[in-house]
Parts: sequence; C-alpha cells; structure tokens
Amino acid sequence: MSARRIAQCLLLLQLAGAAGIAFAARHWWGAAPWTALALGLACVMLVRLAINMNNFVLSACFASPTPPDFHLTPAARLRLLAEEFRTSMLCTSWLIPRATACRRIYPDSRAVPVLLVHGYGCNSGIWGYLVPRLDRNAISHASVDLEPVGGPIDGYVPALQAAVEELCAATGATQVAIVAHSMGGLVARAWMRAHGSARVARLITLGTPHHGTSLANFGPGANAAQMRRAKGEANDWLRELGASEDAARRALITSIFSHHDNIVSPQTSSVLEGARNIALGGVGHVALGCNGRVLDTVMEELGRLQPRAETEPVLLLVDDDAFMLEMLSDALQGQGWRVLTAASGAAALDLLAHERVAAIVSDHLMPGMSGAALLAQARRLAPGAFRILLSGAGDDPEIAAALTDGSAHAFVGKPWRADRLLALLREALEARPSV
Repeated sequence: MSARRIAQCLLLLQLAGAAGIAFAARHWWGAAPWTALALGLACVMLVRLAINMNNFVLSACFASPTPPDFHLTPAARLRLLAEEFRTSMLCTSWLIPRATACRRIYPDSRAVPVLLVHGYGCNSGIWGYLVPRLDRNAISHASVDLEPVGGPIDGYVPALQAAVEELCAATGATQVAIVAHSMGGLVARAWMRAHGSARVARLITLGTPHHGTSLANFGPGANAAQMRRAKGEANDWLRELGASEDAARRALITSIFSHHDNIVSPQTSSVLEGARNIALGGVGHVALGCNGRVLDTVMEELGRLQPRAETEPVLLLVDDDAFMLEMLSDALQGQGWRVLTAASGAAALDLLAHERVAAIVSDHLMPGMSGAALLAQARRLAPGAFRILLSGAGDDPEIAAALTDGSAHAFVGKPWRADRLLALLREALEARPSV
C-alpha cells in the first residue's frame, strides 16, 4: 500500500474517531451539535499532539549533547514544538494524502535539475514548500515516491535510477542535484553505491540518519531495521554503505541537520565525515522539509552549483597497451574535459554502466573484445557519446562495418596524431547540445 493510501486511511480513521466522540457527546451528554463536533476534533488533535510530543521525549533519551550555541530559550523551544506539530499535521492530513510524484521542466533553464526524494513513511507531499521556490527560480525538478512503504532501502534504488535517467532525458542534463529528506538520503547513497556518482552534481540531505537513529527501533519495516543503531553504533548495513564511499563521493554530499531533531537521535548521527555538514537548531524532523531557514540553506547550496552549460564533459580512453594508453591520456588531458581510462573492453563497459561520458576513444585490436565490438555496446549504453576507433589495421572489415552501422563516428589510423584527435573531439563536443 502506498504512503498516500495509508495517510488517507489514517485520516478517515481519525475523522471516524472524531465523529464517534461527537456522537457520544451529543446523545449521551446532550452537547450542542457544534460543541460535540469541536470536542471530537479536539480529542483527535490531543492524541496527535501526544504522539508528536512522545517523539521529543524518546529522542531526548538518546540525544547527543547540544552545543552551547544551539541552546534554546523557553520561548524558542515552544516555537520548535509548535512548528513541528503544525507541520506534521499539515503533511499527514493534507499534503501526503493528496500528493503524487511530480515533474516540471523549464526548457530554457541552465540550472542543474533537482530530484526530490522523501523519507520514511512519507511521499512527495513533504516537498509542498520547496517546490514553489524551485518554480520561482525556474529550476527543473521532479519527485519520486518510494514504494512499498516498508521495503528495504536497496529496493528503492531501481526507482531512483529510473527517476534520475528520466529527469536527465527530459532536461538534456548529464547531472542532477538530489535533495533528500530523512531516509531518502540513505536511498540516494545506496543508489550511488550501485550506479556511481557521475550523474550527481550534489546530494543534499535533510535530517538523514547517516549513522542510524535509536527511534528506528520503534518503527516497522525492513527500511526501519536498516536505520537502527546497535549498541549505540551504526548497524552493519550502514557501516557497509559508508565503507563503499571514497573521499570524492563524500565531497559531493551536503548534510543539513538540526540539533533538535525529534526523530534522528543522537542528532549528530546526521554528521557525515568528509561531507559538508551544516548544523541548525530549533527545527524538528518533519519541519526540516518546510522550515524557511532550512529551505533558504537548500537554495543556497543549489545556487553554488555550476550552470549546466559549464559542466565538464567526460572522455573515456580505452587501450590494452598501458604505454599507449598513458601516451593517449597525456595528449588529451587539460583540454576542458575529464579523462577516464580503461585497459580493456570489459573495464570500459563497467565504467559506462556508472559514468556518463561525452566521447569514447578506443583502440580496435584488443584481446577479448575488439574496439568495434566495444563501441557497438557503448552505442546502447551511451548513445549520446561521440565514438572514435583507433587502429593500425585500417582495412579491417570490422572497422568498416562499425563506421557504416554507426557504432563508430570516426576512425583515426595509428600512429595517431594528437592534433587530429583533438580536432575531432573539439568539433564533436562543441556540436553537442549544452548539458
């Protein structure tokens, strides 16, 4: 069952409870109709308030120390409680029951498109406050609804992969910025573990329990189990996820969190080593998706990204001869593109499964898989890439076939000349659509 349908059922249950209380007050105690109705709704609101306050009590049991700069006055604490209750009521009673995944494209925008990923037990409704800001700035965006609600986090990876590819195809971009609330940040990191980070301009997480949360022990579902802490430490799944990330991947992440989060506890579980960590105070967990200060910070982080027209293209070089591959790499470095290398067709295909490349230059005569065979498969994996074959055997019929059927766009004989290769690559990359 979807989060939307669950929220609708819970809302109906609450309305039925309010109606039952109103009926009892009317017929047993003789209350006036409007008084009875007000009493029924007030009772439901009190139950919801008790649940919300209980989260704060539980989070306090496992809380990390609050830095002095983030200590709250009594008035600020009341504002925190009121905002979290109001936001929770709005999301669960209005936004989530009505929400579906959305997409809005601004064809003339050069801003990096944004993919919105919700958290545990939620859906795209959580983004009801951020989406208008993206619209005001003409930033193309889409959201994804993760189902089933209680499924394993890794099970959401295919849906996220499809959403990323669809948004890139709709905008012509090679990268997206992902904004993820709560569990959504873990889904995004699991997706990068499976598919690489070539598509990621930035991952911005809001209140994500990167090292788990003790309150997940009270939540149902496989995803809640993956967010639990064991003996005060991150569980095995979270540690394995962290171990899969190198410094370059961590540098792509911004973790925005609150020292007063009432779901992620300890609150410093949101601090991710090697990432850009931004600490706030006086904001509850659900409110992290709606609070003005948080959304200002998100928009500032998005504003730091390079416009898409300035994104550095990726060039993949393939040769089984290590010396020739090094020579080729040296000749083509520093020309406004990022260079990747592979020593075989199989290694190149592995890179293409995780990286978005703008051009491929491959030797033809290689053991196991020829360059022509590689480019035939690359045509399917990276249809927009410009593909060049290198060989000293220019009369090879496989090369002619590759040029005829479109697997290769150009052929350069060996010994190749750097100026010839650079001219081909510059002409191809300048002619491609701005990404």
